[in-house]
Formats: sequence, C-alpha cells, structure tokens
Amino acid sequence: MTGVPPDLRPWAEVDLDAIAHNLGAVAALVRPAQVLAVVKADGYGHGAVAVARAAEAAGAAMLGTATVAEGLFLRRAGIRAPILVLGPAHGEEEAALAAELMVTAFDEAGLRGAGAAARRRGAPARVHLKVDTGMTRLGFPPEGATKAADLAAGLGLFVDGVFTHLAAAEDDPAFTHQQLDRFAPAAEAVRARFPRAVRHAAATAALMQHPETRLDLVRLGLGLYGLLPAPHLAAGSALRPAMTLWAKVAQVRQVAAGTTVGYGRTFRAASPIWIATVTIGYGDGYPRALSNRGQMVIEGRRYPVVGRVNMEYVTLDVGSGDRSEAAPGDPVMVFGPGLPVDEVAEGASTISYEILTGIAPRVRRVYRVGDRVVGVRDLVTAEGVAALHPPAGVPRA
Repeated sequence: MTGVPPDLRPWAEVDLDAIAHNLGAVAALVRPAQVLAVVKADGYGHGAVAVARAAEAAGAAMLGTATVAEGLFLRRAGIRAPILVLGPAHGEEEAALAAELMVTAFDEAGLRGAGAAARRRGAPARVHLKVDTGMTRLGFPPEGATKAADLAAGLGLFVDGVFTHLAAAEDDPAFTHQQLDRFAPAAEAVRARFPRAVRHAAATAALMQHPETRLDLVRLGLGLYGLLPAPHLAAGSALRPAMTLWAKVAQVRQVAAGTTVGYGRTFRAASPIWIATVTIGYGDGYPRALSNRGQMVIEGRRYPVVGRVNMEYVTLDVGSGDRSEAAPGDPVMVFGPGLPVDEVAEGASTISYEILTGIAPRVRRVYRVGDRVVGVRDLVTAEGVAALHPPAGVPRA
C-alpha cells in the first residue's frame, strides 16, 4: 500500500476518479435527464468541496445541499456551479440569494420569504417548489400547486423547478407510481405558469429501477459515492465505492487465558491470544454498537473486534499462535474493498448513510486521482482539491 500516512491517526481515502465515474455512469443511464449531485452532510462524509469539484468537472448540472450554510460553504470555496438548497431556507433567504443559491419553497411562508429577500436586494430570486406526494415530511399538497405557482408569480419569483421526494422507491413500486401520479398534474400546473421549470422526483433508488421517475432531472445522492440504498439494486450496477476508511495498529500484546479486555470486561480470552489496539473509535465515527461483533481487515484477513469500542480505540483478536499476525504500524481497513461499508452498517443495525456521515471531522480525508494524492483535509490541514478556502483570484460570495 503506497502513501500510508506516517502517524497513527485514522484516515479516509477518497477516490475522486470513482466520484467522476459514478456521475458519468448515471448520466449515461438517465440521459436526456440531467444529474443533480447531492453533496449535503459534507458530501456524505467524503468532503463536500472535493466532491463538488469532482462532480462539477464530471458534468453535474447542479449541486444539492440540505442547508443554506452548506451552500455558502461551497461558494466560499470557489464552487460556481448552480446550487439548490433542498431544505428550509426560512430566515436565510437573503444570504442565499446573495450567493446565487436556489432555494426550496415548500409552504407559503417560504415563498413570501424569498419574495421579500428579492425585493430587499433588488435582484431576482430562483426557487424550486416542493410537493408532498406521500413522504409526509415537507411540501405543498398536490392540489395546492396552482395556488403556489400563482403566488410565486405574484411575488416576482422565478420558479426554476418543481419536485417531490419518493418515500419507498427501493421496495414499493406501487406506492412509487401512486406518488408519481399525484406529482404529474401538480408539476404541469406549475409549468403552466413557469414553462421552463424542471421536474424532478428520483433519487438513487428510483433512478436505478424506475425509469419513468427520471423526468428532467435526477438527484444523485448515495449513488454518487458508489453505494446503493438496497442490496437488490446492485445487479448490473457499474458504481464504484469512493471511500476506504483506515486506521493503524498502535500496540500488540499477548494475553493469557482468562484475561479480560476493555471497559466493562465484556470480553474474556478463552485461551492465549494476541490483542491489537487499533486507533479508531466512536469519537471518529466507528459505531459502539460493533463492540464484540465488528470486524476489521489487516493484510487481506478479517479479525474480530473484541471488547467494547472506545472513543479512540478498538481492540482486535489477531490470532493465537506463537507470533502475532499484526504489528504496530500496520494499516487496518475499517471498511473498503475487503469489507463493504454496507456490511459494517448491518453489523451496527444501521445504514451506510449513517456510517458515512458519522465519520468525524478529525479523521483526515486523503484525496486521490489515480495513484496521486491531490489533497488532504483534516483539522489542521486543507490543501489542493480539498482546500476549504477559494484559490487565489476567486472572489468570495
């Protein structure tokens, strides 16, 4: 393994070629629909700035964030692509418009807030209208779409898009079609007022298995990072996981039969074994739920987690022979090609989204293009493609 950091801290390697590949594969699949690359939650833990740059270069038509603050962060980093804030902008509309962010309106208050911000700035406001067709979370009711479009027009807003969110696209095709049937007339009502408004409904699960949901634009979230919302979607998938999470062995010791390991003494060695202490814990995002049930990989071989996961450390059983099968400084794969993040998530009774987005800021993100390291981001370093600040000559929003 080349380019292993010299210290013992954990790190996540992010393959930017995989990000570009995944976007390209989906773009080819859904054409003529365009692709919005979702980079919310720090790019699903991968690093929003680096992912946004890779997605923009690969042809993403738009980027999606959950909050205005996330959009402003990208603008400060020099990202100039169109950005849609998918979540509430209430109270932050003026800041969003100043940075040329598109905002989502899902109620009358959102429309009026955007209209007031536009008047104060003396500049147009671009919005997408969200319609609730069955997620029961946020959105105008389908029968309220005409009224919403009329209000937007009266406030002088530009409605660039109208969208809904599918609640069970991975496993309930009948309900997905019901939602699409509810959405269609609502979208047409909006387009009667704003003919250029793009329609979007499909996230990764829907775009993979329900072509009729692709419409004008798809929102590529988990798939951008090479993962799928459900195992049965993997058939025929050309996506490549973008992240491998690593830690290192800090110490190895042999313990006698009967020795207990870790807080609460929840593991007791039945025979003499070697214990390797690995430098990652729940403070880095490795779930405590994997105590005495997780696995990690050293030199291609899996070893069980024994004892409780600590804030900074995990202990592994690395063999019972005369010599340890691991040594201090050895890289340890927490998840990656030899241990998929979906399997780690299943062991922790959660989903891959939570594992990825839970990786702490203190874990370095090391960005690669091919065999080259092109950027590093952690609490003390931000350089290259992962830079947190705009390059020279790029004005701040």
